Amino acid sequence: MLYCVALVVFAGGFRIKAAITDGETAKQWLDDINSSAAKVYYETELASWAYASNLTHENQELAVRRNMEKAALQKEVAHNASLFDYDTISDARTKRLLNKAKDIGPNALADDTKLTKLKRLQVEIEDIFATGEVCGITSHDECLQIEPGLTQIMATSRNYSLLSDAWKGWRNSTGKQMKTKYSEYVELSNEGVRASGYNDTGEWWRNSYESANFQSDLENLLEKVHPLYEQLHFYVRRKLQALYKDHKFPNTGHIPAHLLGNMWAQQWNNIYDLVIPYPGKESVDVTPALREQNYTVERMFKTSEEFFTSLGLLPMPQEFWNGTIMKKPVGRDMVCHASAWDFFNGKDFRIKMCTEIKMEDLFTIHHEMGHIQYFLQYKHQPLWFRDGANAGFHEAVGDVLALSVMTPEHLNKIGLLQEVKKDAESDINFLMMQALEKVAFLPFGYLIDQWRWSVFSGETPPSKYNEKWWDLRCRLQGLSPPVERSEDDFDPGAKYHVPANVPYIRYFVSFIVQFQFHKALCQAANQTGPLHRCDIYQSKEAGKRLGDMLKLGSSVPWPVALENVTGQPHMDAAPLLEYFQPLTDWLKQQNSGAIVGWSKNCPKSEDALNTDEEWATDWMQNLEDLTMQLRHDFVVAWWNYETNMTDHNQMLMVNARANMSVLQSARQKANDFLWKNFSSDILKEQFKAIVSELDLDKQTSFQKKNSEMGEYITNMTNIFARAEVCLSDGRCLNRSPGLDSVMSHSRNYTVVLESWKGWRDQTGKKIRSSYPGFINASNAVSRMKGFNDTGEEFRSAYKMDNFEAKMKELWDKLSPLYRQLHTYVRRKLMGVYGKEQFPTSGQIPAHLLGNMLPMEWNDLYDLLEPYSNVSSVDVSPEMLAQNYTVKKIFQLSEEFYLSLGLNPMPDTFWNRSMLERPEGLTVECTPRAWSMQDDKDYRIRMCSLVNIHDFIVAHHEMGHIEYVMEYSGQPLLYRNGANPGFHEAIGDTMTLSSTSPKHLAKIGLMPHYNGSYEIDINFLLKTSLEKMGWLPLAYIVDKWRYGVFSGDIKKEEYNKRWWDLECLHHGLAPPVERTEEDFDPGAIYHIPANAQYYGYFVSQIHQFQFHKALCRAANHTGPLHQCDIYGSKEAGKLLREMLKQGSSKPWQSILESMTGQSEMDAEPFIEFFQPLIDWLEKQNAGERVGWDDQCSAEKYESAVTDWLSQYNLKAEKEYAMQGEAEWNYATNITEETQNALVQTSLKGAVFDKESAANASEFGWTNFKDERIRRLLRSIEDIGTNALKNETLLEQLSDITTEMEGIYSKGHVCIQQECMDLEPGLTELFATSRDYDKLLTAWKLWRDETGKKMKNLYQNFVSLSNTGVRELGYADTGEYWRLSSYETENFQEQVRNLLTQLQPLYLNLHTYVRRQLQDIYGAEKFPTTGHIPAHLLGNMWAQSWNNVENIMRPFPKKPAVDVTDTMRNSASIFTSNFTATQMFRLAEDFFVSLGLQKMPDTFWRDSMILKPTDRDVVCHASAWDFLNRKDYRIKMCTDVTMESLTTIHHEMGHIEYYLQYKDQPVPFRGGANPGFHEAVGDLIALSVSTPKHLRRIGLLADKTDDNETDINFLMSMALDKIAFLPFGYLMDQWRWSVFSGETTISQYNSKWWDLRCQYQGIASPVTRSEDDFDPGAKSHIPSNTPYIRYFVAFVVQFQFHKSLCQAAGHTGPLHKCDIYKSKEAGKILGDMLKLGSSKPWPEAMEKVTGQRKMDAQAMLEYFQPLIRWLEKVNKHERPGWTPSCPTDQDYPVKYVEHGSTVSPASSLPICSYLVFIFLSIHFFMSINRY
Repeated sequence: MLYCVALVVFAGGFRIKAAITDGETAKQWLDDINSSAAKVYYETELASWAYASNLTHENQELAVRRNMEKAALQKEVAHNASLFDYDTISDARTKRLLNKAKDIGPNALADDTKLTKLKRLQVEIEDIFATGEVCGITSHDECLQIEPGLTQIMATSRNYSLLSDAWKGWRNSTGKQMKTKYSEYVELSNEGVRASGYNDTGEWWRNSYESANFQSDLENLLEKVHPLYEQLHFYVRRKLQALYKDHKFPNTGHIPAHLLGNMWAQQWNNIYDLVIPYPGKESVDVTPALREQNYTVERMFKTSEEFFTSLGLLPMPQEFWNGTIMKKPVGRDMVCHASAWDFFNGKDFRIKMCTEIKMEDLFTIHHEMGHIQYFLQYKHQPLWFRDGANAGFHEAVGDVLALSVMTPEHLNKIGLLQEVKKDAESDINFLMMQALEKVAFLPFGYLIDQWRWSVFSGETPPSKYNEKWWDLRCRLQGLSPPVERSEDDFDPGAKYHVPANVPYIRYFVSFIVQFQFHKALCQAANQTGPLHRCDIYQSKEAGKRLGDMLKLGSSVPWPVALENVTGQPHMDAAPLLEYFQPLTDWLKQQNSGAIVGWSKNCPKSEDALNTDEEWATDWMQNLEDLTMQLRHDFVVAWWNYETNMTDHNQMLMVNARANMSVLQSARQKANDFLWKNFSSDILKEQFKAIVSELDLDKQTSFQKKNSEMGEYITNMTNIFARAEVCLSDGRCLNRSPGLDSVMSHSRNYTVVLESWKGWRDQTGKKIRSSYPGFINASNAVSRMKGFNDTGEEFRSAYKMDNFEAKMKELWDKLSPLYRQLHTYVRRKLMGVYGKEQFPTSGQIPAHLLGNMLPMEWNDLYDLLEPYSNVSSVDVSPEMLAQNYTVKKIFQLSEEFYLSLGLNPMPDTFWNRSMLERPEGLTVECTPRAWSMQDDKDYRIRMCSLVNIHDFIVAHHEMGHIEYVMEYSGQPLLYRNGANPGFHEAIGDTMTLSSTSPKHLAKIGLMPHYNGSYEIDINFLLKTSLEKMGWLPLAYIVDKWRYGVFSGDIKKEEYNKRWWDLECLHHGLAPPVERTEEDFDPGAIYHIPANAQYYGYFVSQIHQFQFHKALCRAANHTGPLHQCDIYGSKEAGKLLREMLKQGSSKPWQSILESMTGQSEMDAEPFIEFFQPLIDWLEKQNAGERVGWDDQCSAEKYESAVTDWLSQYNLKAEKEYAMQGEAEWNYATNITEETQNALVQTSLKGAVFDKESAANASEFGWTNFKDERIRRLLRSIEDIGTNALKNETLLEQLSDITTEMEGIYSKGHVCIQQECMDLEPGLTELFATSRDYDKLLTAWKLWRDETGKKMKNLYQNFVSLSNTGVRELGYADTGEYWRLSSYETENFQEQVRNLLTQLQPLYLNLHTYVRRQLQDIYGAEKFPTTGHIPAHLLGNMWAQSWNNVENIMRPFPKKPAVDVTDTMRNSASIFTSNFTATQMFRLAEDFFVSLGLQKMPDTFWRDSMILKPTDRDVVCHASAWDFLNRKDYRIKMCTDVTMESLTTIHHEMGHIEYYLQYKDQPVPFRGGANPGFHEAVGDLIALSVSTPKHLRRIGLLADKTDDNETDINFLMSMALDKIAFLPFGYLMDQWRWSVFSGETTISQYNSKWWDLRCQYQGIASPVTRSEDDFDPGAKSHIPSNTPYIRYFVAFVVQFQFHKSLCQAAGHTGPLHKCDIYKSKEAGKILGDMLKLGSSKPWPEAMEKVTGQRKMDAQAMLEYFQPLIRWLEKVNKHERPGWTPSCPTDQDYPVKYVEHGSTVSPASSLPICSYLVFIFLSIHFFMSINRY
């Protein structure tokens, strides 16, 4: 909002008749004239006020007369002032006053008639504006003036046509009517100012700013704020386009000028509702508050006054309140434009304003009162100093206060805003509102006077008025007229300040300096924080600084006044930019990927394509800049990933790649240009390339296939990059430098073979499954581009119809040379490895050439050196002797390029390159040069070593960088090598010189070089090992790929056809049998990365062509191989000219400009090596040169069967000993048995490692016998026993032993009663309903177990992970999942099962919670829905069957619990029911199914009762001693029904052992761990039925009705369903810990997060990280995987249903009892016999007919209970919050109490338990969950 200040400087007094030199006289004259002139000013202002506030003809006439009187006085004063001799007046202030007095502008017109006409014209023009109105507006019967009617329409309407009508109508009724008058006015005004010595009125206006650089300063300021305006403009344009969908926006980027909420589009705040960043956030609009609080207009003015007085500034005088017009008077016209008035009498100051009760007007009042404050402060100054320091200062003062007033903080202080929301989103909303007012205005504030200065100067004549106006608006504002405009129109006249002749640049100046003032005053007020939140209200310090400046008026130049406030004398946009910085950042993010800006020219037609080539060029440059930025962001993320391969960095890279998609929308603009008619060929090529891609991208199928292809490449390259090979010597090596070092330095046939094969197993083999899908996607993409397949697309880069034929021609020329080299190398290698290792067909085993692929053979040079008695050309030892560093190698490389006159490496290269492999990071080591796509950041990634090989590679990679730096001036389209081979050739061309003996001698690496023939041959051989050795590989990689892409090579023969080419062209044979399970091409990076490879072959040709041409330029004579171009600026110039061209011309043309030939030619290659060719032919005389076309087949499959037989015998003996030691310890915990167990366990670990190492030597992955492969894999998969460091292995054992010891000896004392876990605490939790006692026991048990082992557990996790990583697993969790469950998506499977079962658990939880609340009181339960964890009858709340007696749905019905019967009544078996009898009952069940009896050793050696004379581990478990005869159960049995079902469960394990005992040891295990748990539970499902209990005489009650069923199912659900989330979350927690996601500082919080989330269980007391509650559960210290129980609970119901069907059962599943069914027993037994010899889905299928886990059988079993629970829970609130409750969530905060609590630590320290090795190679110890 802008408001003018109605003040003009006048003068008057007496006439001076002669020149005066006396300064004192001047002062006296000025003093005298001051008072008399003030009276004239006063009268003039009164007349102007009368007219402005009452637009009548009489008032108009009066205003004209008074202005004429004022003008007459001004002329007289100016004349008199000019008579003083300025040179003789020394007082600066006097001089300044005289200058102002004589500078009267147009009033200097000598002709009074003309002056009168000038004044009248001004009034008439103003009158046209003031009385303008628009009639015939839709929905408006009356004619509308600008205020309020048209302004209201522009602000609120969103009707495109209505806005257009109002916009056009206003210009027709104002500007169009005044054009002629305005032209006359310009002429008269210019004539007047020329009388004062100015060229035109514009110069007079600018003179008031007292700066010779004023115009350039303004231009610089606009330039600084332009980027922010551009961002705002684009954001707003996009929002408006979304709204006005039916109306076309010009494709030049402009916004139609009528859509911005304002008649002149000067400020855009009225469309805030359309562009609000966060619509959900409440906007700061206090208009409703003003109205609700009954604000009046007068109160708004008083509120404003109070702001000024709070700063210590002046109140408004009484005359102000008497004379001000605050509201529009009724019954007369007036100029409503708000303005402040100074009547020049020192007491009369007024504001004229048509105020409404709204926030905008509140701010306006502060602005206008800012002017009044300025008047008041400088009223003591002489008349000619009563003005702002410059006109912009006056506008800035009110606005600077408004910057504080409009902050939420201030509005809150004055009671208009209830709440200040300090969040980023609210800030952005506020700043957007501010920017729509302040930033949007800037170009408009700048251009109005640019237009007028152009008019005043005569540059723009009347015939160009409107054209110039729109040129400026289109160019600077990015706005265009919504309707056709012509020179009949005069659109500048529609803006008040043009007819009113008010200079406008003041507002631009104001909008800059107000932020400078604001920042300075905020600092004075000691405000901190963001500038946009500063409020200087009530700061006397700020007020004083401002007031001191205001008092100056215009008595000093404005830079002085500015410096008084800000400390700097010049205008600066920095504070404005600082104020809006958060919005700037946000806008850039919103506009990311878009090309902001607009054409400089106005759009010519609404529908035509854009033909503006200059705009198109700018647009293309912006697009390239955006492309470079996005590429930069992506390449940086890619670099970060490949130099630190973490999941986080991979995610960032994927995100950065996704961000590239924004280019798609930015490039769409290309379709708006008529680019085919452009004159620039380059520009047309650029558009053509973009439009072609856009056409493709429009196809959904293309986008889908392109995305699919990208995903394949990402997945395959990830496999490649992360590949690691673990060798039998214990080393796990990545490719570089690890495996590369082995391949290059080892001469051990077996070690090199292991590395070679291991790399292919870890890369190609894993990639193979993806490759056919990738081929299909890639071919689909290529076909959509117009190619037959991707091979044809690859070849298109060379633009040759005969490309493949040309490659064959070149290879045919070079292959004789290669065959000579191959023959020589083969003979030498036979001498090293023995002829018997080589196939008779003549090929070389592919792993013996010193390189993984192999491509370069130079690492064999030590074996092949022709002349060892001369200076070595392998200068690696000399480099080490001279203490070379990697950095020095690269510095030497740079120095080579500099010697040619090429570029130095930038600082970013040295600061950011990865030249050596970093410690501790996973990185991609394949050497690569990187341009970070910003024309300044270039890097090399390389795991360099100090040797000649990496010296060569450094020169090669730096060649890429030189190439990129040289062509960086080309358009993006041409920033590439002339063809793919050029880029590779540049660095290699340099190495032909830099590795020559002559050059190495120059740089001191061959100090004894003498130029001998022998040294030349050594050099040529070494170079040929690099160049020729690579040629056939470079030839066949894409030859093979072309066949794959074309379909000639089918996926069923990928590997065969690869080796066909290797054997035929490379002369290499696979060292071990290869099959189609292998994918050896995938061991080459370029295959998964889909990078072309022929470029390397082409490079080998080009580099010798380049070398010869550069040697010629360097004036080299002699053999080509002796040329060194080092130091030749001529060669450098020739090279540079070629590099600069990029791909801007056909490569043939570029090649010809450098070499004189336009085709690839092998002759320079042959010429270079000719001396070596001659020498090799002599060396190979009599040898068979070459090889057969086919490789001879070799197979390795040895005595694996015999070894497995021996292993089985040893394993049975070893594991039996281990089992015995573990049994002895578990049944008699003493130091002696503990030590014996540790020693036996460590011995077992050694056995496991030795067996695993032996198994790995067989190379079994290629065996066709799946059973043998499975056995050997199992033997190798030894878990933590894989720890190579014996000390660490012993530490792991000790830690586990100590944790188990803590757990086993844990006991608590409550009120002098001390209890172990079994039976004491278990019995307490099962039977007690004392809330406090349970709580005490619950807490003390955790204090005495978990809390004591937390740090031990952290160490255990670290050591366990270290162990399994030796096997290639990421962590122990992954080992558990993959080793035991053999499926990649196991986690997803179990998560889906839990999801299926969640509704049932939810209903059960709701029911149980309600029952417990009835017992303990609702106040003990959190409002979050959780159940306190100690109330569920079990120490861990894992199963809830012990609270069955209080949960029983129908209490009057008998429970299915035969405990009392067994204890108190005679049964059909005996009157004295014992533990042994319970075991016999269980055996009878299995025998009834036709399964096996327990062997005699079972009855003799099992521990079925807790001994009274020793400590034991009471946790029930079943034992297999793996000797096929000894099986036992260990259990502290009590005569209860729970023990009865547990016995059946454990005996189910024994039955499993008995059934699979004839399997090899590695197969003696459950199909997966859950199967073992499920078998016993499966039997218990029958045993626990009322039907079965009646059959065996333990249940007399014959009741069989629905209520009894529900009781039974409830008891089963409390056991089975209640357990499910606990069974799931235990290992979710551990997997999180093992993976590192959960650190020790989060152990307990993560545990309770999971329990609260999944179980709906909450800790009954506050827990912290001092606690370790997971450790209170035995499976944590014993490291027993727990997910097996979850799996078991699901599959047991699948088994149960299938066996019930086999048993012929009909009726509900929960009533089935398979007792005595031989059919069911047969099906079960057949599955049990398999052990783990088959994958578990096959075992599952044996029983159930299906291959997956499924919860449906479980849901069927509980279906009657599900229906019942849904009914009884109908009015209950189900579920709980995902997060744990806090203290505030409890109705009553619980305070722990209890009389005496004695910690168990006061008792003797428990002896330690020992580490139980869980591998299936050990004894089988299966624990009850």
